[in-house]
Amino acid sequence: MKRMIAGAVVAAMTVVMAATPAQADPVRALQVKLKAGKGVQFRDVTSLLQNKDKITFLWRTGKWQFGGKGVVASDITADYKQYGGAMFDLMRGLKGGRTIWVNGRSWTRVPGGRYEEDFLGLTGGHVGAYSQLVNPAEPATLKLLLKGAKKVRTYSGRLTQAALWKVSPWFRASSTFSRGARVVVRYRLTLGPDHLPRELVTSHPAAGHVGAGIEVGDGRFSTKTTYTGWGSKVRISTP
Repeated sequence: MKRMIAGAVVAAMTVVMAATPAQADPVRALQVKLKAGKGVQFRDVTSLLQNKDKITFLWRTGKWQFGGKGVVASDITADYKQYGGAMFDLMRGLKGGRTIWVNGRSWTRVPGGRYEEDFLGLTGGHVGAYSQLVNPAEPATLKLLLKGAKKVRTYSGRLTQAALWKVSPWFRASSTFSRGARVVVRYRLTLGPDHLPRELVTSHPAAGHVGAGIEVGDGRFSTKTTYTGWGSKVRISTP
């Protein structure tokens, strides 16, 4: 009788375990999408938060093309609005427009419709350095973000730009920050039901963009990015 009861308990536990879905792995879900010729679309909005004010000045739409390990090309169009004031005075000369980045080289469209190559090879041109620098389409970067505090499908936390520089090719190709930057980035990542990134909000001190001794207050640049069409067909070529 005892053997029969024990056998029944084991059988019941086996049924329960089989009926319980395995914990989904967002990194694995992303890796499945990283195929040549596939990609994702995104849209982001960047604002300066200072003295209880929110000044939205940069809007971008774009798409990434994947390779086997991450992003190999991007096509980004930016709309930039120039304001006056301490931080914005230092940003004069920035322009929006379309920037195409392919395997470490980038070209920005200039008046007349032609493209000029950017000698720095920045993914979003110079204005892009003020926008979303964190790329959750990179497995190593996504893994870093998932270390934050979790609430349902949302992860939040802080990380240094030095940590991003170490793991993220996209960050290194998008930012003018040095690899030793100790600037702290706050983030909130939300996954969709498919366990892929749906929304990412990041912010970092505006002072990180200027040299020592230049006073720009305690403002922060905040960027909200949304992602759609993971695994859709994307083809980006040099202009």
